[in-house]
Amino acid sequence: MASRSRRIFELAIKCNAEHEQVDSGNKPDIPSNLPNHITVEEIDNDLGTSNRRERRSSTSSTTSSSNSSSSSSTSFYEEDQRQQILQEYWSLGEIEKQWLFLANAIQLVVPLHRYVKVDSHGNFAPKRENNNAFYLTVSGVKIRVCKTFFKNTLAINNRPIETAIKKKNKNTNIATMKDERGCHGKHPRLDENITNGVKAFIRAIPKIESHYIRANSKRHYIDGSKTISDLHRDYVEKCKIENVPFASYVTFYRIFTQDFNISFFVPKKDLCDICEAFKNSTEEEKASEKNTYENHIKEKQLSRIEKEKDKNNKDIFVAVYDLQAVFQCPKGDISVFYYKSKLNVLNLTIYNIRTNEVESYVWDESNANRGVNEIGTCIFNYLNAISETAEDLDVVFYSDNCAGQQKNKFMISMYLYAVQNLPNLRSVTHKFLIKGHTQNEGDSAHSQIEREVKRQLRSGPMYTPDAFIGAIKAARKKSTPIHVNEMCYEDFIDWKNVCSQMNFALLKDEMGDNVKLTEIKVIRVQKDEPCAIWFKNSYAEEQLKKAVVVKKKRSNIVELKKAYIQKPGLAEKKKSDLMDLINKKMIPRYHRPFFEAL
Repeated sequence: MASRSRRIFELAIKCNAEHEQVDSGNKPDIPSNLPNHITVEEIDNDLGTSNRRERRSSTSSTTSSSNSSSSSSTSFYEEDQRQQILQEYWSLGEIEKQWLFLANAIQLVVPLHRYVKVDSHGNFAPKRENNNAFYLTVSGVKIRVCKTFFKNTLAINNRPIETAIKKKNKNTNIATMKDERGCHGKHPRLDENITNGVKAFIRAIPKIESHYIRANSKRHYIDGSKTISDLHRDYVEKCKIENVPFASYVTFYRIFTQDFNISFFVPKKDLCDICEAFKNSTEEEKASEKNTYENHIKEKQLSRIEKEKDKNNKDIFVAVYDLQAVFQCPKGDISVFYYKSKLNVLNLTIYNIRTNEVESYVWDESNANRGVNEIGTCIFNYLNAISETAEDLDVVFYSDNCAGQQKNKFMISMYLYAVQNLPNLRSVTHKFLIKGHTQNEGDSAHSQIEREVKRQLRSGPMYTPDAFIGAIKAARKKSTPIHVNEMCYEDFIDWKNVCSQMNFALLKDEMGDNVKLTEIKVIRVQKDEPCAIWFKNSYAEEQLKKAVVVKKKRSNIVELKKAYIQKPGLAEKKKSDLMDLINKKMIPRYHRPFFEAL
């Protein structure tokens, strides 16, 4: 019996070695010296095992055909079919649905025969385990593919496949299973005091006000001279001084970006909304928006042609005006300045396009705001000054479309008052540059001022508006220096009251059509028509339309009233922050009288 078992054992080793050739696709020859009456069951019994086997010849043919089927199935798939399957899988979105997709595409394969493998030392190898077959479906037909082809088609690795198989074996109704990642309840918890400390630090950062920002914007802006990393370093330093625990950068960043709607403000010209939206649209969307976009580009081109034509017309006076980005003082490379509310200083520049001369009107927020009363007063003073230099003066202004500052009925009322009361002023025409394309000559003056400010900051901080005014005067090195007009609260006129006295109403033109101020591109007022304006809704229009805007009344006398009876001053918190800087000697003490008078 021992010799018989030994013989069977040797034949089993030889058969198993030949079976490895089967797995590689080569069908071996069945040994002729294997007795027909010796079965696999006898081998299992002799080796002390209980697994049932079938004949080796049947196993060889089955394995060979299976491998051939799997390896050749990939030829049935075209690239577009694979792309369709890929999109179908990833468009499911939810991971539970992707598990179900994988579970339905994978089938368990139980080997028909389990062979005993014994090495040269007589040790038994583990029995062959179950396998998995992978299928892809096209047009309702499931075709078996190899695992590599399956993974490459779906752009996945082994992990989701293993997860789907485990969940399928665990619960036959895989559709009811949920993604439990992150649901262990053992997440590290941050001390609430640390979280509140981070939020308090971020809330204390002064917010920026600028005419670049929409009045109804829910987003807050802070000075763009620092980054989140800079803020976190300052926060850590503050916590160390106060001897309190602090949050990591990751936690600080998460709270800053998720719990607050804050952005860093960097003054720049905005990109055009219409152009950017069109550029990022699909081909179908571009087709539907084509007319709007083409009209927008046409208006932009016509406005620039119009400005160039006016620039070369010696019979008119052409200027462009704009409010520069807010200057805050004190300004300098001192960290504590960043976390204190600062004094806003405003600068309106008027640029003579023909002579390149620049007039600047400067005031700070303790004297006035930055609305139509302030802008209108500066423009009126400018008209008053230039009207004394020539007779029968026709003035053309260019500016952006800011409704709160110049494109409104109060500004038109100022123009009407000016042409009626300034003797040498015959007409005023205001042409609005197209939104998103308001680049103009005045930008060069602002750029020169900003460069001079940066140059002066190298030698030390700028503490007061006088330092900013000094930078404006020194900004132009080769051309005529900028002339600065320092404005006080007593200088500003209430143009809203003037509009009310005139009974101004812009409703319909002389043809009875409704007039929308937001659609107007050109407005003109002239001395011989004190109650009417002329306008265009497009630069492509050849003729101006007329609209009567001032109702007749018993008295045509309009009295100018001051916009401010007393100095507006500063908010208590802002003044407190400024005085705190003085008390801590961050601002030299000889500036104390100025800040105390704010």
